[in-house]
Amino acid sequence: MFVGRRTSARPANLTDRNAVIALVRFETYVHAHLDWKPPEDWLGTQPYWLAECGRRVIGALACPPDPPDTAWLRLFAAVDDVPRGDVWQLLWPKVQIALVNAGVRLAAALSLDAWLGELCQAAGFVEAHGVVVLGRPRGALRGGLTSPVAIRAAGPADFGAVAAADLAAFAPPWQMSAAVLADAIHRADVITVAEAGSQIIGYQLTTPTQFGAHLARLAVLPAWQGHGIGTALVQHLVDYANRRGYRELTVNTQDSNAASLALYQRLGFTLTGARYPVYQLSLV
Repeated sequence: MFVGRRTSARPANLTDRNAVIALVRFETYVHAHLDWKPPEDWLGTQPYWLAECGRRVIGALACPPDPPDTAWLRLFAAVDDVPRGDVWQLLWPKVQIALVNAGVRLAAALSLDAWLGELCQAAGFVEAHGVVVLGRPRGALRGGLTSPVAIRAAGPADFGAVAAADLAAFAPPWQMSAAVLADAIHRADVITVAEAGSQIIGYQLTTPTQFGAHLARLAVLPAWQGHGIGTALVQHLVDYANRRGYRELTVNTQDSNAASLALYQRLGFTLTGARYPVYQLSLV
């Protein structure tokens, strides 16, 4: 093992921003979660640990919980000339202890590269399911637009209800805090809500991409699921994308979510073949 007397680990702090940015930009073995903010912006939240050899930063691992009972692996990075397994073995046990002490129930990692999955499995994570990618080229909907409720653009006054709908619609590890959702809203191209009477019962949030847009979040209150609300929101989005001239819409969902897959495929989305394993570790 590389880890020896001159190698140490410590919690990161805000003064480490440049070191973290250098790791992310210039090293080969970097996992950055598909997140609403870059890894360096999680500095100031814990657990976020650095590995050092002497005064040189050789690795980083960030896993701050959000919401409080779930922690995604936000960042793992190791310099190219140090075995990444050694850096992981130095940092992960410290991060895991911090998560347990904070009362976090679940750790999760979305593996974009096989090497990260190997590290996670060696630490006791198990593959729970996978995230798949679907795409839809520009084109009209078959049968046109239909909706059992009103669909309209969201405004700032709606964001509290949007956050409540989001929290109610998802189970761990897919829930987001209001703070992270605020970051998502800031990056959105379009947000629409489904409204029954004066109640917001669902919403969608879409972000811009190079060739069009990505449906990043679709949520419907549990009591309204199965009533065509999600379909209406996606139909409205497809119509918006066609009017804007977007070449493609994309979306991610779990390969175990049969209802979600059926909804998207019914509206002209097809699987691209990309699949990313999701690893989970129970901490209780």
